[in-house]
Amino acid sequence: GREQFHGLGSMYCRGAAAVILTYDVNSLQSLTELEERFLALTDSASADCIFAIVGNKVDLSDDSALPPDESRPEKSVASCGSKVRKQVCAEDAIALYKKILKYKMLDEKDVPAAEKMCFETSAKTGYKVDYLFETVFEMVVPIIVRQKAEGPPQTVDITDYKPAKRTKSGCCA
Repeated sequence: GREQFHGLGSMYCRGAAAVILTYDVNSLQSLTELEERFLALTDSASADCIFAIVGNKVDLSDDSALPPDESRPEKSVASCGSKVRKQVCAEDAIALYKKILKYKMLDEKDVPAAEKMCFETSAKTGYKVDYLFETVFEMVVPIIVRQKAEGPPQTVDITDYKPAKRTKSGCCA
């Protein structure tokens, strides 16, 4: 069913200041699909867009040594049931990040370092989710402030609408 919605993706990225691309750390295919199917969607993002590569579901992998977290009870990690072998490592995510930079023709020295923009999280337990969004937010706010200062807004203010004056047509005057 994903194919029927594939064409809508670029609409959601249009003018985006940040794009978070997420894959399953327990599925190498999910990382491959991320690159093959969704990389082109970033074409409509803003030129100085921030990219984050996020591996999710670390709570399900057998080699995820998640440290205790104040916001997550200790038992939530242990109660996950059977664990699977992690198929995607941090180096794979970093390689994808570098491919995105190359695809977008961005110089590595002008963008955040790959190690800073590749995350491993668990949406289920909340592991490093706040850290991900705080990191992206801290980078995006200055970009948005600069864009607002540089030029006219990219949106139209419909509250500033003034109806056109009516004039009599030339044939019936």
